[in-house]
Amino acid sequence: MKSNGLIGEITVPGDKSITHRAIILGSLSTGSMRIIDPLLGEDCMRTINIFRKLGVSIRIDDARHYITIESKGYREFTEPTQVLDTGNSGTTTRLLSGVLAGLPFMTVMSGDDSIAKRPMDRVIQPLQAMGIDIKGSRNNSRTPIVINSGNNQIEIQGIKYDMQVKSAQVKSAILFAGLYAHSDVLVKEQVTSRNHTELMFKQFGIKIDQHDDYIYLPKRSVEDLQTTDVQVPGDISSAAFFIVAGLIVPNSHITIKNVGTNVTRSGIIEVVKAMGGNIKLTPVSNSAEPICNIEVKYTQALNATNISGELIPTLIDEIPIIALLMTQAKGKSVISDAEELKVKETNRIDKVVESLNQLGYHLEARTDGMIVYGQEKQAPINLQCSSFHDHRIGMLLAVANLLEEQEINIEYLESVNVSYPSFMKDLRQLQGGH
Repeated sequence: MKSNGLIGEITVPGDKSITHRAIILGSLSTGSMRIIDPLLGEDCMRTINIFRKLGVSIRIDDARHYITIESKGYREFTEPTQVLDTGNSGTTTRLLSGVLAGLPFMTVMSGDDSIAKRPMDRVIQPLQAMGIDIKGSRNNSRTPIVINSGNNQIEIQGIKYDMQVKSAQVKSAILFAGLYAHSDVLVKEQVTSRNHTELMFKQFGIKIDQHDDYIYLPKRSVEDLQTTDVQVPGDISSAAFFIVAGLIVPNSHITIKNVGTNVTRSGIIEVVKAMGGNIKLTPVSNSAEPICNIEVKYTQALNATNISGELIPTLIDEIPIIALLMTQAKGKSVISDAEELKVKETNRIDKVVESLNQLGYHLEARTDGMIVYGQEKQAPINLQCSSFHDHRIGMLLAVANLLEEQEINIEYLESVNVSYPSFMKDLRQLQGGH
């Protein structure tokens, strides 16, 4: 329902990508560590629960501001007695394919119906090339995934690998498996994807480096792991929905505090600036990950823009809400080179276009993105919408609702719990601040 403006300050949940990686490295290391301000959405809880099944002690404090991991190290992991359930988490499934490869017992991973449709051959093929005994269903392309088959005689070999897809998850799976490798690992990306794995490896004492165009990981780097606490910045993918809401809802003025602005993730900031949006970043700290406060104000005159190429991996998860931003701009905007959207929780190209067109906007789907015709809003065709069980689509529709005269009924809105359990509460708080 149409909002009179969003006013105030919020802090979004911790970064999902960083939380996953901190849980993994804290569990592989020996000793006790804390993860401060983690995301405790459904995806990260899948990762936590899998390591608990491997025998790692992971405690969540009552106030939910940090978790404590106490581990005897990867050598002391216990063999699970059941299938490891990754739910709807692609990050858990793909990253742990590399992590579990170094353990001397068989593990089986599977998830829900959505994960069963997502491509896993992109991870399985390079891991098999490293000598890992890993198999998937449907010709090694889908879950369930069986790893190591209990054969503890296998030695993981290093690899010199040129990435076939633009995916930080695939890169990270290779690097996690590479921790155990008996020779060096070199990985070359098509374009730079989010580098949280590399940054966190360094935090944990691993001597990962860049050699020419290759990421270089020395052999048996798992021996160098040193436990350390991790401060998780706010997730820019979650902040993106409030950045856009603040720009497009009249009379809005929002500050989002302590957001991670890693250059491999902050493409939405560049898009907002290119469109003339009123946005200001104030650095808070620059430790392992840069952190800023982000201030946005309603901007009446937004310009159309085109996004493609190397910018796409830096904002791939934000494209649904960027599409809504583009509907408010003057002129035609084009999103290209974003084929990866097709293999997210849904085909996000089709579902974003379908959802926004249903609300009376004018978008066209393309094989690698979409065309957005700004300021061509008609009356909604149907206010009965669905998130399609995709958290990003659910949040997109909740923000779009702020521009409608009548309430949008969003089916499966609970899907936002995957990454942002308090999303609707925070949105209502800003509406009440006017």
